[in-house]
Amino acid sequence: MFLTSILLSLLLSPQEGWAETVEVEIIKSVFIPTVIKVKKGDTIRWVNTEELLHTVTSGKAPQSDGKFNAAYVKKEFEVTLDNAGFFDYYCELHPAIMRGVVIVDQASPGGNEKPTSGGSR
Repeated sequence: MFLTSILLSLLLSPQEGWAETVEVEIIKSVFIPTVIKVKKGDTIRWVNTEELLHTVTSGKAPQSDGKFNAAYVKKEFEVTLDNAGFFDYYCELHPAIMRGVVIVDQASPGGNEKPTSGGSR
């Protein structure tokens, strides 16, 4: 009975609070899509589809703000952002052409208030 009530509460609870993973692809030295909107607690995964090395560095080129950084993305890099706001990012190797923005909405799956970053592979 206890297990059934837990399962029912999970199934019937609003799903907007669940964290998701949103992908940004690097294709022909461009972040696609360039602007994404996510919820607090969602994970953003940048996937490098090229053989060229790229970085994913937070801030406005050429100045990093230190919120997240993947020095050289060979395949992919993930970061979870738990603060609402606008997060500019760019590639340090190609700052004139590779820029993007993550918009983190107030909707929160977990309520944590600090950004955490994953790793690059």
